[in-house]
Amino acid sequence: MDPRNSEKTKALAKRVAFSTIGIVIISLGTTICRIGGVGVDPFTAMNIGISGILGLSLGIYQLAVNIALLVLVFIFGRKQIGIGTIINMVAVGFLIDFFTWLLTSMLPLDGSIFQAGVCLVIGVGLFTFGVSTYMNTDTGVAPYDAVALIIADRTPAPYTPARMAQDILVAAIAFFVGGPIGVFTVISAFFTGPLITFWNDHATIPMLKHAGAYAHS
Repeated sequence: MDPRNSEKTKALAKRVAFSTIGIVIISLGTTICRIGGVGVDPFTAMNIGISGILGLSLGIYQLAVNIALLVLVFIFGRKQIGIGTIINMVAVGFLIDFFTWLLTSMLPLDGSIFQAGVCLVIGVGLFTFGVSTYMNTDTGVAPYDAVALIIADRTPAPYTPARMAQDILVAAIAFFVGGPIGVFTVISAFFTGPLITFWNDHATIPMLKHAGAYAHS
């Protein structure tokens, strides 16, 4: 085997591994916010609400929605698809189901404001760290995350307004279907960018570079 190909294969394996770790951390952070009663991100909130109405698990319903979105992404923006896309779309819903079961069976949840605050801080920290880790491996984005990227690529609309409009629309749907809307929903729709940038600069990019898994090194 060509040594250059071997090195590329190892680098890809590292990127996929760190992308998967990031996705697990995203799911854990989302779950902590969910059980703390401070809401979840707009897409998950919408899917929890609709899956509850339909009597399906979040994992099953979110996978079905992701498959539908993936078809559209494949048609209009297939460059956004990678192995991380598949891992994200399959794993996140089931991981949130699992972590919800695990943490609610292990933790003494009292619904207090103090507990909600602790869950919010820990959940947001983990969520943004996971997003930073997953995005910097450049192994593909989740179908939902690809929507605003495609809009920005194919229309005059800049990415940030397109993403905010997408999240606000989805959050509104989540509200009407009884999804868990809360402080974290607002934070994830508007204010996670600076935290992700902080993690990029001070943790994830240095970590990925050191491990040989940074996509742009």
